[in-house]
Formats: sequence, C-alpha cells, structure tokens
Amino acid sequence: MTSEDKKQFEISNLGKVAAHVPDLIVYGDFSQEVPFIESFDGVLLFVDISGFTALTEKFSMTTNLDRGADELTLALNNYVGDIVEEVLVFGGDVLKFAGDALLALWKVERCHINDIITLALKCSFSIQQEYGVRDTEVGLELRVKIGLSAGHISKVVVGDNRHQYFLVIGRAVDEVRLAQNLAKASEIILSPNCWELCDRKLIEVEKIKDERAVKVRYIRNTLDFDAEEFFDRCTQYLYQNRICDNFEILRNASVLPPNDKLEKCLRKYVMRNILRKIDDNQPLEYLSELRPVTIVFVNLQFDESANTHHLCKAIQDANTKIAAIIYPLSGKINKVFMFDKGCTLLCIFGLPGDKQSDEGANALDSANKIHAFCSTALMKVRLVSIGVTSGPVFCGVVGHRLRHEYTVIGRKVNLAARMMMYYPGVVTCDAVTCVKSKLPSYFFEELPLIEMKGVLNPGTVYKFLGVTEKTMIYKAYLSRERCEYYPLLGRKKETDLFENLLSDFKADRKSRIIIYEGLMGYGKSQLLAEIAYLGQDTGHRVVAMELTKINVWQNFFVIRTLMAMFLGIDTCKTYDARQYILVTRIRGVVKEEYFCLLNNLYHVKFPTSEEVSKMSNEAKNEKLENILVNILKNAVMKEVLIFVIDEAQFMDPASWDFLENLLSDIGIFVVMSLSPSPRKGRLPCAAAARLMSSEDTTYVQLRELTPSVIVQKACQDLGVVSIARELETFLIQRSHGNPLYCEELLRNLHLNNVLQFHMLEEDEEREDEWDNLFTVTALKTQTSRTSRESDSYICTITQNVKMHNIMLPPTLKGIALAELDNMNPSEQMVVKCAAIIGVTFSTELLFHILPEWTKMKMNQTLAALVESHIFKCFGERKEMNTNQIQDELSNELCFSPKAVKSMGQESDLGMVVANRLKQEESVMQCKVMGFCTPLLQEAAYELWLKSQKRALHLKCASYLESQAHRCLCCGGGDFIPFHRYAVDGMLHNIDPQGTKATRSKESILNEAASTIVSITLKKLDQTDQGGLNEDASMFVPFQSSGSIARSFPTSETAYLSSIKQCASERFLGSSNEILVSDTWMENRINRRNLSKEELQGRPSLQESFRAEDIEMKFLERMDEIIMLTEMGKKRIKNLSSCECEEIVEYIIIPLSQHCVAVEDTPRAFYYLLESACGYVHLSNNYMAFTYLNTAELMLKSVSPKQRNISLFEESVLHSLKGEVSYNMGQINLAKKLVKKALRLLKRSFPMTIIGAFFKSMVETSKHLSHQKKQVPWQMSSGREKKLAFLYQQGHCLSLLWQLFSLDLASSSKKFSRLAALMNVNCAEESQDESQIISSYMEFSLCCQLMGYQHEWMKYELMAIQRSAHLRVVGEELLIIAKLATSLAYMKLCLGNLPLAVQLGYRAHELCVQLKKPKLDCIVLNDLFNALFLRTRYQDSVHVLSWLEDLSMRDDNVIGQACFVTGCLDLMLYAGFSFKSFDFCLDFVLNQQMNCILMSQNSIMLGLYSSLAIWCGRLQEWDDFMELFEQARRLVRRTSASLYANHGFCKFVECEALLLRKYIEERPGKAREMRNKITKNLEQAIAQCSTSPVYYSRVYHMKAYVQLMLGQDENSQSFLEKAFEDSEMYGNHLEQSWLEITKEWWFTGKSPMEDYWLKTAPDFPIWEVGMAEKDVGAFHKNKYLLNVPELDIDNPFPDSVSEDEIS
Repeated sequence: MTSEDKKQFEISNLGKVAAHVPDLIVYGDFSQEVPFIESFDGVLLFVDISGFTALTEKFSMTTNLDRGADELTLALNNYVGDIVEEVLVFGGDVLKFAGDALLALWKVERCHINDIITLALKCSFSIQQEYGVRDTEVGLELRVKIGLSAGHISKVVVGDNRHQYFLVIGRAVDEVRLAQNLAKASEIILSPNCWELCDRKLIEVEKIKDERAVKVRYIRNTLDFDAEEFFDRCTQYLYQNRICDNFEILRNASVLPPNDKLEKCLRKYVMRNILRKIDDNQPLEYLSELRPVTIVFVNLQFDESANTHHLCKAIQDANTKIAAIIYPLSGKINKVFMFDKGCTLLCIFGLPGDKQSDEGANALDSANKIHAFCSTALMKVRLVSIGVTSGPVFCGVVGHRLRHEYTVIGRKVNLAARMMMYYPGVVTCDAVTCVKSKLPSYFFEELPLIEMKGVLNPGTVYKFLGVTEKTMIYKAYLSRERCEYYPLLGRKKETDLFENLLSDFKADRKSRIIIYEGLMGYGKSQLLAEIAYLGQDTGHRVVAMELTKINVWQNFFVIRTLMAMFLGIDTCKTYDARQYILVTRIRGVVKEEYFCLLNNLYHVKFPTSEEVSKMSNEAKNEKLENILVNILKNAVMKEVLIFVIDEAQFMDPASWDFLENLLSDIGIFVVMSLSPSPRKGRLPCAAAARLMSSEDTTYVQLRELTPSVIVQKACQDLGVVSIARELETFLIQRSHGNPLYCEELLRNLHLNNVLQFHMLEEDEEREDEWDNLFTVTALKTQTSRTSRESDSYICTITQNVKMHNIMLPPTLKGIALAELDNMNPSEQMVVKCAAIIGVTFSTELLFHILPEWTKMKMNQTLAALVESHIFKCFGERKEMNTNQIQDELSNELCFSPKAVKSMGQESDLGMVVANRLKQEESVMQCKVMGFCTPLLQEAAYELWLKSQKRALHLKCASYLESQAHRCLCCGGGDFIPFHRYAVDGMLHNIDPQGTKATRSKESILNEAASTIVSITLKKLDQTDQGGLNEDASMFVPFQSSGSIARSFPTSETAYLSSIKQCASERFLGSSNEILVSDTWMENRINRRNLSKEELQGRPSLQESFRAEDIEMKFLERMDEIIMLTEMGKKRIKNLSSCECEEIVEYIIIPLSQHCVAVEDTPRAFYYLLESACGYVHLSNNYMAFTYLNTAELMLKSVSPKQRNISLFEESVLHSLKGEVSYNMGQINLAKKLVKKALRLLKRSFPMTIIGAFFKSMVETSKHLSHQKKQVPWQMSSGREKKLAFLYQQGHCLSLLWQLFSLDLASSSKKFSRLAALMNVNCAEESQDESQIISSYMEFSLCCQLMGYQHEWMKYELMAIQRSAHLRVVGEELLIIAKLATSLAYMKLCLGNLPLAVQLGYRAHELCVQLKKPKLDCIVLNDLFNALFLRTRYQDSVHVLSWLEDLSMRDDNVIGQACFVTGCLDLMLYAGFSFKSFDFCLDFVLNQQMNCILMSQNSIMLGLYSSLAIWCGRLQEWDDFMELFEQARRLVRRTSASLYANHGFCKFVECEALLLRKYIEERPGKAREMRNKITKNLEQAIAQCSTSPVYYSRVYHMKAYVQLMLGQDENSQSFLEKAFEDSEMYGNHLEQSWLEITKEWWFTGKSPMEDYWLKTAPDFPIWEVGMAEKDVGAFHKNKYLLNVPELDIDNPFPDSVSEDEIS
C-alpha cells in the first residue's frame, strides 16, 4: 500500500482514540463493572527490538539540536510502524507497546489454534526477513528477536469510572516472555505449549539445550499446502475479531463512524495528557519529545497459591491506591502488565502538562507510600519492589498511524526496571533522583552495587528510607559547607550588608531579620554558609539549619531542631546522653519539675512531676514555650546569638508563630533565605507575612551574577585559570547569571566531551592574533595563591562543535518544563511562539506568527502571563535596555520592603477583575516584552519540531526584513553603506530606508529648517567673498537652485543679531574667557628656539588669523543652527531619538538567527555583517568580535564551490575585523586585515616606499583633477553598487592612514599621508558631501599629526566651508555635529583649549537636539577635559554632572567610565571630589570584565593608572602592584589617541612612584625600573606629538625622574620646558602643580606640608550649583613629589639579594 493509499481514509476523533487501544478493548464488553476477568484462547507474539535504548541515548546526549525528538520519532516509528503493519496485515491485534517491545494477539477458538500459530509464524518470518536488521543514520543497528506462545489467556480490566487499564494474564503470557528471553537477534522461539499445539509437520525447529522451548528454523513447503486456501481459512477463523478484509484498510477500528458512547468508554484507557492533544487536533509528532522525567516501576510478586481472581482483586486494589497517591502529585500510570510471575505498573512523573519542580521528592514519597500499602494491604502479595530513576527519556507515540501507544524509552527506564528486580522488597532510587529530590541525606541508605543485565555504569543505588519522625529528629544541617578553596563569588555586597547590620545589632541588641530571596540556583545556600562562617569567625554563636519541603507539614519542627542544635543534643544517639546534656544546660534556668515537658520534644525520660500532671495540654504547651524562651533569654545575655535558616519557605506555621513572639521579647539576629512563591503556590502564614513585612526585617532580592563573575565561576568549577572566549559567551548567554545553570551547562559539556584542557605555558601572551583579542586570564583563586606552585590549565572547545546547537541539559530543561506544564494550552502556545522570536520579542511579531489568533485573545493571554511573572512588559525598547544590561548591575542591593500577603487574606473579586483589566490595558500599549526566565524560552523553543521551527523562522524573517535598516533619525539605509546593492539583488525588493517615512519626516523638518538654510547660505555667501585666498579658492562650492540675495533684509539682520547675543549668553555664561584665545597662536609662534625647518612648516600669522576668522564664523553659524533648530523642534513633537542600538539588537541580530535556522547562509551572512558593523558604530567591539567570528565560521563552513557570498562581503568581513583589531590596539593585525580587504575591493595599496612615491603622484594628480571639476551631486540609477565599493574603499583607507600614523618610522608617515589622500579621492569620486567633509577632516588630522600644518589648516577650512552648504536636516545636520565634535577634539589635542571649549558646548547642544546620547557622551568628555585643563572647575563639575546623568540614563558604560575617570582626575590633581574614591574603585572592580569596556583599552589604561597612583601616593603597595600590573598589560594595546596618551602619562607617573619606592627600599630593583621609565618617557614624548597638550605632564615626570636620579640640572631644564609648554598650550592645571613642585624642589625656603596626603581621602566635595568659594581651600591640595635619598657611592647595585627577591 502506498503512502497516498494509506492517507485516503480520514480518521475520525473516535479513530484517533481507538488507535491508542487494541481491538480487544475496542470490540470488548463495556457493560461489566470493573474489575472483571474475561478468558479466551489465542496466540501471542512478543517482538523485542534491541538497540532502541542506545538510539534514544544517542539522541538525548547529542550536542546537536538538529538531532532531536523529531528525528528520533521518525526513526522509531518508521521501524516499529513497519512491524506493526506486518502484524495488522496478518490479522493480528497489537495489545501493548512496552518501551522497545510489542505484544500482539491472535484471538481464536481452541480448535483452530494450530493454523493461527502457523499464521503467526509466517508473520514472524516476514518481520525478520524485512526488518530483522536495520541500520540507522547515527551508526546504530536495530535488531529483532521474537517469541511465540499459545493457550488460555485472561483479560483483566481494572480502574474506576475515570481511568481504566487492561492486562492479559495466564500461562501463555508468562511463556511468551520466557520464549523471547531465550531468543537471540533474528531468532524466533516457540514456547513449550505453543510447540505442543502447532502443526509440527509444517515447522522445522532446533532444540534448545535444557529448555522445552524450541527455535524455529523455517516453515516447510509441502506439496499439499495451499497458501491461498490457508489464508482464507485463517480469515474465517479470525472474523470474530473483526479484522479488516479490505486491503486498503488495515484496521477497521480506524474508520469507525462517530459513536459518542464508545468514544467515552475508550477514552478511559488513554491518559489525559494524550487526550488533550487529540482534542486540540494536534499531529502525532507533537506528542513526541526528549524529556526529563522520573520513572517509578512497581512490581508485585504474588504467592504461588494466588489464582486469577486473587490477582484481579490485588491488581485492582493496587491500581486504585497508586492512582490516589500519585494523581494529586501530577503522576500518571502509563502501563500495567504482567512481568516475571508478577504484575508491574509503570508510573511516570513529569509528562507533558504534569511537570513539577519537586517531582523527585514527590516520586520518592509516593513510592514509599505505595510500598507500605502494597506490602501490608494486598491479598496474596508476598513481595513489593520499586525502582525510581530520573533523567532524559523519549516520551512519545510509538507504533503505526493506526495503532500506537504513548510510551517512554531510554536508559533510565531500563535502569528503573532492573533496580526493581535486582533489589527486591525495597524502594530504590538512582543518584540523580536522590539529588533531584533535595531531601536530606539521612533519608537514603547507599546499597551495594549489583551487576544488572543490560545496565552499564548504573551509578550509586540508594534505598529510600522514607520520611519518619524518628529519622528526622534534629537533622537539618546546611547541605552546603563553606570551603576556603571554593570561595563565594559575586555576593560581596550581600555579605557586607550582613556584617553592617550585625554591627548595628551588637550596638542596640534589637532583633533583626535579613531575608535573602532568590530564584532556585542563585546560590542562596552557599551565601548562608558564608554568612554562618562570618558569624562564627567573629566569635558569635551561630545555629544554622536547612529545611526541605517535607518540614512545612511537621509541627514545630524548626524551633525544636534549632533548640536541639543550640543545646548541643543534635549529635546524641541515645536518650540518656541527650538527657545528661539537657540537665547540664538548663539547670538553674528551668525548674526541675518542668524538665518532663521536654520529654516528647526531645525523646527523653524525665520523671513527670505532680505539678505538670495536673496541667492541661494547652497549659503544657504554653509552659514549654516559656521554657524555651527563658533558655534563649539567658543565653543572649552572655553572647550574640545568630539563627541561620536556609529554605525558610518550608518553615511550619507553628514555628513562625513562636519565632514572631520570640523576636519581640529577645534580641536575636536571624538570617533566612527563601525562594519566591511559585505561580500557584501556597501563601505564607499570617505570622510569616508579618515578619517579612516588619520594619526590623531587611528583605533583599538576590540578582543574577554579572557575566564577569560567571566567567570566574566557570574557571573555579573547571579548575582552570582561563576559558575560551567562545565558552565564555556560551555560558554568559545560556546561564543568564544563574550559578546553578552555569554548573549544569559545564557538566553537560563535560559529559559530552566538548571541553578540552591544556596546560598553560608561561608567558602565553600572543600578540596580533584575532582569536586572542579578548582573551583575559582569570585571576587564580585563593587556592592557587596560597598553595605551592602547580601547573595551570586553560579550557578550550573541541573542534567542529557548534555551541549554538548545544541542547539544554536535562536538569535545566526539567526546571523550565515544570513551569511550562502549569500553563493552559493558550498560554503554552503563546510562550512557544514567543520562544521562536527570542528572549525579547515584539508583540506585533508575536501576533504575526500566532496561528489565527485575535488581538484580544493574545492580549488577554499576555496579561495572564505577565501577571504570572512569565513575561515582563517593556513600554519601549529603551526601557528594555535599562532592564537588560549585560554586564552592569546596580551598585546597590535590591531591597523589597513590600507588604506580604498571607494565606488568610482573601482577594476582593472586584479588585481582581479591575487589576486584570488594567493589566490587559498595559499589555495593549506594550510594544516589547521579554521572558522573566530566559531558561523557559530555551526549553519552549526545543519543544518545536524541526519543520515547525523552519516555518516559523521564515515567517519571522519575512516580517523583520523591511525594518532592518538604520533608524530614520540617522537617515536610514544599511549600516554598511549600500550593502544590499552590492550583493547581486538579494535584498533589492526590501525598502532599505522606509522611504515614505523618511520623506514625511523630512517634509516636517524642512518647514522648520527652511529659514535656517536661506539665512545661513545668504550670510555665508556674502561674508565669505573676501575671506578666501588662493589656498581655498580651488574649492568651488555647489550652487543652490534659485538666486541668492546679496544683502540681508533688515528683519533678518536683526534676527541674526539677536541669535548671536542669545548664543553668546548661552555658551559663554559668566565665564570671562574669550571665544578664541588670542594668545594661543602667539604662543605657538613665539615658541622658544624654533628651528628653520620648524618655522617653514608653520603657517603664517595671516593664515592663522584667517583660520580663526573662519572658525569664528563656523561658531556663529552653529549658534544660528542651534537656536533656529531648537525653535523648529518645539513645533515638531514626534521626533524620536536614535534607535540604531535597538534595531541591531532586536531586529538585525534576530534576523541573522532566523536565517541561520532556515539554513539561508547568504542572508544570514549578510545580517551578521550588518550586526557586526552596527556594534562597531556603537563602540561595542566585543559584540562586533562575536558576530564577526560567527560570520567567519559560517564562511569557512561553506565549500568554495557552493559559496554564494560575494567578494565585497568578504572584504567587509576583513575590514570590520581590522577596525575591531585597531580599536583593541592590535595594530599589525589591523594593517594586515585592512590591506586584505582593499585587495578584495580591487584597490591595492603599495607595499614599498618606492611604490608609495609613485602612487602618491598618481593620487595627487587625481585629487587636483577632482578639485577642478566640482560636478554637482547627482545620483544616477545603477550607481549604488559602485557607491558601495567606493564607501568601503574609503573606510578601509581611513583606517589605514590612522594605523600608519601610529608607527614612528619615517616611511610610515608617507604611507599614512598616501592612505589619507586616497581616502579623499574616494570621497570626491562618490560626490557625497558627508564623505567629502569627513575625508577632509581626516586628511587635516593626518597632516596635523605629521606636522604639515599648512595642509592641516587648509583642509580643516575646506571642511568647514563645505559644511556651509549642507541642509540642516536629518543626516546632514548630524554631519555638522560630527564636524564640530572632531574640531573640538583636534583643538583639545593641540592645546587650543578656549576654542575646544566653545566647539564642545555647541556640539553638545546639537547632540541634545538631535538626541544622540552616545555622541554627546564623547563631546562632554572632551569638553570636561578642556575645562579641567583650564582650571574652570565650576564649569567642569557642571559638565561632569551632565555626563553622569546622560551615561547613567542610557546605561552607556563607556560614558560611565569617562565620568569615573573625570572624578579620579578631580581628586588626584584638583584636590576636591565629586564622587568618592570608593565609588570609583567599585565601578572599576565591578566593570573590569565588562565586554564593552574590555575593548576600550585607552580608557581602562587611564582608570587602572589613576587607581594605582592613588594607592602609590598612600603607600598601599599591594593594591598598587595589582592595579599597576593591569595597566602594564594594556600599555602596548593602546593607540595614540588623546585618551591613550592621557592614560600613558598617568602610567609613567605610576612608574615614577614605583621607582621612588625601589630607590628607598629595594635599590637592586631600581636600575631595571630606571631603564623602563626612561624608555617610556621617550615614547610618551613621541606619542604626545599627536596631543601636545600633555607635553607639560611628560616633562614634569621627566624632571621628577632626573631629580630622583641625582641629575639636578637636567631636572631643572625639564621643569622649565614643562612650564613653557603648560603656558603655551594653556594647561593651567599642570601649571598650578608645577609651581608647587618648583617651590618644593628648588625655591622653597621652608619645609612644605603635603596637603594632598593630609586631606585624602576626605577631600572637600564640590556639588553641582556650588561656587568655588563654597568648596573651601582646596588649591593647595597638590601632591608633593618627594625625592628619596640616593646612595651616591652605589646608587644602583647590579646584584639583587635573595632576600630582596623574596
């Protein structure tokens, strides 16, 4: 029968239910009351398939998501389905599927049984011939062995009106299993009775030694055997079974017409989990998955005297009791069958819809109760054995489309069955269940290991002792012990809080409670173990205990156990020992006549006094509580008492009541941890609610660990000093900050041989390697520091492992499924669809992929999920960013002083409805939502089948592609300019910019900007006529359409004047500093002793004044733009801020993931490059590095023949890698990558100096040609692809000139200038104004760095003049802002601080109006530095406060780092503080592993050096050395930027402090340090050529070093140079320090006091709004550079003694 023939008959709902039960039931008698017995004769066929368990393990343990439940389902059902079809074709009825076996029946009258045995044999041979051996795709082999029996059979039906089960019993049933056990692969065995009843003349057999059963060799072909007549005869015999005689219909039950009564009867035989799926009309594939569950096998062995009726009664009673025990705990009975002369029941906890977080404990508790009942209450049962295991198994439908059953297959199923048989008479469990149950260890007893058939490495087997009062007394110790070699990570603030509150408690002795609330796995137990240790370490009495779920039902358990541990009787094994200790501890505190009240509490035998015998029970309890209170009251008078209670949510109500009364009378310090209430969990009792809400309770919500701590923990767990970056990323993304998840992920990787360990070689720091850009060796743990030297290891990933395909470990999947299974079907569907999108998702996209849902239904479901804390709602994506900072958590703990609702309080129905409506309303307005627990997203995602995932991913991708572009605020388009046009039409059908939206927004802006454009163009056209000389005349500006008037209307002139006046007041404010320093250029010209060459390279005074004039005009124009744009924007309410970061994270990255999921490699590669480019622009080099690696791996995985990726995209990959390498200070690597990108773009760059010379001539000629043509910009159709190449070439050349500028070789200057000139030519060829202006500014900067000041000024002016003709709209307005930012930065580098200040203020204003916070942070940082160097402290503090607000508001960690750098500078060099040193130190320590900051080597060099300077000045040398070493590692990884030079100057200052220390304390080390600092000072002088504003600092340090070396004359000379440079560049800050230094070293007549050391760390605080006079005297708070005494005879000894080395 073909597959089309099989599908032509539509299966009704009744047919779907009937497919789960055999014909024996479908056509059975439903009139009898259960239990009942029905007897008949028949033939049984038992098929066992070997290899199923191994196949299941192969799929469940694989690390590849592509090999999941759908592939396993296909493999199993293709094979089993074929066997089932053979049975159906031969008229058999498949009774049961038992894991990897099936039992079939031919029901027949006794007189015809011999023919039916022959028929069953023919079926068996057909199965063996066709399916006896089958190879699978994963390399495993499936084999079949068959047993046959015949005879009398009884059907037993047990159950109740809701659930019914059937089983077959009798001699034939026992024999068929025995026969199968005798069979080997591909063999058929007949049972003794079957051999007796068969037609022997047709069957050739082989005797089995010592057995009555026989092995069938073949069926003889006799001449008188008519096959057709035989089959007709058999059909007649089996007709009563209603087998199908239609070849096209295999089973009549599958095409039964609708029959509600019959369907209702059959549904009792099918589990509810399956019925729900059938009712939802879900395909069979939806029922199959690899799922972590808990298996409970129950075996009942009966007495030999038990007859069929005895068995029926016992099985019925057992089934009823077991169902009553496990059903309330979400357990299910899956199978009931006879097994080895006994009855076996297979129970499962954790099936779909039934998953519970505590299923392990539930299963063990149920097993214990079942064992107790069945062992005592069942008739004729002599032995009860139960095996319990937990782990991943295949749960799903096995069989044929027309006959199948829901079953479980896997190693854990087999193990439970074997344990049940090999450990008779007890409840046994495996190690996984023992751990998973979270029950105390004294509930278990380890059993000796027995070799079990078919089980390799079963692990430890435990006997479960059950939960009894005797077992539990006094035993509730902390399960997690503190280990000094395994320190607590990431919880310092939590332990600090404990110590601070404990200190307060010791002062006032008023009871206090700290409650740490955290999700499972957050490390609460380890935290409390640490707190218990801290309390004991300070000499206090600490009583610590851990509770389990069982304790909540045990009255007064917590107080009784705490008191037993406090009194010291918890370790006593006999009652007299307990009694003796009690007497010694309470005598004198409690009257002896009341000792007997402790008898029941602590199982002692004090004689009952007369007074107590007269008391009522209530009076006794009251008196007992008073006794306990008095004991504690007496104790706290002598010592501090601390109670530590882990898992306090399991405290019983009576203990809560007692504790509440106790704490109101006695001062006890209580520390608790608890987990948040589950979605449908019980509320705390009233006393617990009151204590949690008390004002004396500090309620702390534990947060997830930061990524840096997760990495440290991984190193700690693996015992290595560093892990591969790929593994870091995997753990950070998949653990979600939960330490338990991190442990489980590592354990899973280790079990699957993904991790490799290598010995770390010394000095294994390799430069210029892409893979090592972000490699950071983790600090060794305390163990490695204190122990003797040992080998260090690093952990890497096995080759060819795709980390993104790693499946969730079963333990974590079980945690998530427990939450998912508690949802209704609608909620599950929403969660599963949201999981396809990602951890965060837009509600619009979710609605797009939900199957035929209405918006109302979706909003109602989302509201329920938000209320249940499954989803969280974000108003905007910005808000989502605030809540999802990858590596930056709040510096403060999360306190939760909210009121706690108790279980006695009832909710008002009206209030509930109102809250739900309010929640729905907020959901309707919510655009973006996210999973509260990202683990749930991963688990829900894995529930989809591969084909379903693909369809949904395609749907998501098609929806998102139209939004995958830069935000409209930035002009739209691709992040890689014209990217889509360079990939041969792959994305031509997608609108790259949302053209309509862009045009509409521009039309709004044009109205506001028209005045600006007309006025500024007229003014500049008029004023620039006389301002240009021959140098600028080569530039011919573009002409605007229409005529431009030569004179201003009066109204416009007055308008412009008012604008200028406003701007002057706005930007200059109260400062007396002029707009551009007139003395700055004079100082530049009057520089002492200028050489002729230097003078020739400098511009004339006329050029300088002209430059200042044009710069002044540019400032005036910016004032006009700012004022008019601000006025225009007041009329435009709907302008949004930049959303590029959100677009990258929530559109482009998901798009790449969707494309990967559907295996669309070219599209995935495209979006990976866009993601990386977006992150580069967002200064997140780490994320760019991550996605570039992903793209490169994808490129390598595609064979060259099948590669559909263009050379352009390959060049982009190398270009972006080069840019990231440059940002990370890997200069040589960056050069290599950028040159390779240029070669791919057909724009080669010369390798030799001769080639550079000729290339320069060609490029110069081309540049002059471009200057003369000056063609207006016209975008002709079809040029986009060429523009993409031009933009990319220009970008590579821009990087290349900057890279060559960092090389000090003379030839590199020529290469640098050539690259900058080629960049200009590319820009002019593109005819794009923004590119041209940008290239002019870069060429100007290049010339400035090389000292070609004539060209520098010329191109700077050309850029400014060209910007005059930009439209003040959208991206062109942004160009002006960037131009102002670049100019401000250049002026700051060159020391023109007044102009840098004015440009900075205006650039800041434009950034505010354009809503460009990231750019604004850069501007504010430069502005602060300019103001600070000018000692405009009040303005500096204002700007620093703006930087703080902006960086904190937008969670800009780079801005925050710049802010902290500024705060440290204020303390180190100005003598006052804005934020404390501790604040700055905490920031650096918390953020040093931040992936974004790790890529900002220049900033981190400054931060580490600043902190080291602080420690060095205060003589804190241990801290100094650690910070200095961090800075030293970064020195060679920085560029020559202003920030890098500033940081390097500070690093040299650190070396100077260290040199002084060595001269004073360790002269033998001073020579080496002298050589290092001398070399670094020369390097600093060379580097400061790019930022001469810091020359004075370098010369200051040189003077200090020379003075320490005894070279007074050299020191004075360098000090004078420092004075001259500080004056010339306007560095008033350095000048003020130099004056104090000079007086201290040379001119002072009396000893000076170091006010800095005297004041630190309590510097005066300068708050916003304060004037200088309000701060107090701080000007003298300058650090005095002390000079050590040098041994003149032997200043630097060559040898170093062993003592000095140590």
